[in-house]
Amino acid sequence: MSKAEILDVLPALRPEERQEILERLCDLQEAEEGAVHQEWVNEALKSGPARPAAAADWDGAFKRGLARAVKRP
Repeated sequence: MSKAEILDVLPALRPEERQEILERLCDLQEAEEGAVHQEWVNEALKSGPARPAAAADWDGAFKRGLARAVKRP
């Protein structure tokens, strides 16, 4: 079923059916976000013990952020 077909059918559904669809979509989104967050945690754990950031670390992060912001439309 295409996205357009789904959108055409939605208005004909009963409120409880639309609520069930919304809940399932939210569950899927939470699962996807949870997986991404777990990847971040795993990456952080693999990087070794935490250390205080030096001024150069903050300066470098700031410059990288500015460079990315300039590239955005």
